[in-house]
Amino acid sequence: MKTDNKQTTLQLLITSIFVLSLAACDSQQETATAKKATVLPQGPTTGILADSAVEGVSYSASSGASGVTDTTGLYKYTHGDNIEFSLGKLNLGKITGTGLTTPIELAAGDQNKLLNLLILFQSLDADNNLSNGISIPPAAVEALDASLDLTVDPSIFTTSPALVSAREAASISGNIKTADEANAHFLSQAINLLSNYLWVNQDDNSVRFFRFSNDGSGEYLNGVITPDDSCDMNRACGSKLVFTAGIEYGTTQATEYDERGFKLASTPEIDTNIQSGLSHPRPSWRIYTNGNELIISDIVIVQRAREQPGLFDELFHITKPLELSSDDEVAETTVQETRYRKMDNSQGIVGAWAVDKDTVKSPVFLFFPDNRYMLIDPTGSAAHSTPSECAKPGVELATYSFDAGSGTLKLSSFTYNTTGCAGLSEYVGKPITFKIDNTDAQSATLSGEGLSSVTLHRISH
Repeated sequence: MKTDNKQTTLQLLITSIFVLSLAACDSQQETATAKKATVLPQGPTTGILADSAVEGVSYSASSGASGVTDTTGLYKYTHGDNIEFSLGKLNLGKITGTGLTTPIELAAGDQNKLLNLLILFQSLDADNNLSNGISIPPAAVEALDASLDLTVDPSIFTTSPALVSAREAASISGNIKTADEANAHFLSQAINLLSNYLWVNQDDNSVRFFRFSNDGSGEYLNGVITPDDSCDMNRACGSKLVFTAGIEYGTTQATEYDERGFKLASTPEIDTNIQSGLSHPRPSWRIYTNGNELIISDIVIVQRAREQPGLFDELFHITKPLELSSDDEVAETTVQETRYRKMDNSQGIVGAWAVDKDTVKSPVFLFFPDNRYMLIDPTGSAAHSTPSECAKPGVELATYSFDAGSGTLKLSSFTYNTTGCAGLSEYVGKPITFKIDNTDAQSATLSGEGLSSVTLHRISH
């Protein structure tokens, strides 16, 4: 039988076009479905003005809210507002309303203004004791006027007659803070600013968690669920793992800051997630919070767009010579952000539960609204009253179901477990009792057959 080669080739070509078209459609559909609508918060809310908490600063929001910040630095606004801050006739800056405002926002990228605002706030503290917050007395506010230039060199600002007069009017003791003193104090507050909430970042393939101490110790706990990755932030790949699922616990402190936030220097005591946490920050890595989100950013190399081969190139494997870049070419860079939201919380099981609510180095159980469960265990003892040889610090990820009426918790589909036997992975499909205290829903008892009874405390809010 004679075969018509032209006919066969044409049929193969049409079939290939159809298959490639379907693949393209599927790709576009996946991209479209992967995008989730962001729900913007609405309505009245509050924020905090801080170096330490700053009392005595006037504010005026575009929705009409106005007043003076209180002892906690609190101001009122409506989501979407612009807010203007001032001390008497001296305008401090105008920002888009957010849950936390520091001199970083008010300075809007002006480094002199940033440092001068720190000097101003700290030098006008009524009792000259920054450890109990900053309280700016009315007499100092009344003495200030627009002649005080916040953009001059800080060495000039510290000798400004207007600043000296404001301190004298309020009988503030001590000396005007130097630039170094103001800088050091702001850096000392960095971790406390990050500690107001528990922070999580989730997508289909990963979950990341941060907890920071608020006692000045700089303690932090980081848990990461992520596929193994041998490529760094610039997608330069090698034979060794760079990112992996695991845990990190240690201490950290801020060493410098800029308009993107704080640079940290960390000393991990436990580190099983390689470069996924704070143990390997790059020089351009920064961390910050606006009170609503935790924002981690870095300057990375923009990846070259790869030219997509044409249809006939795909079919017949036609390729073009590889273009080599010039040795003198400067790589294009961009700021890459990872944004963490506040941990979910409810009166039920959803939220974060710790074995010891006052200790950062304590196992934390996370229950998400999408029925995902995660354990971050820095001790290797989450489900054991005594140490076990098979247990180790690590993370777990699974799905869960919970019957609030009976307090029955069931876990299934463990996709990650780096804790050995420390967590709940041995109780897949077995009923576990998670009994929430009916008084205030702030504590719960975790128990089950062969499982040590553990009292948990809600730490999300």
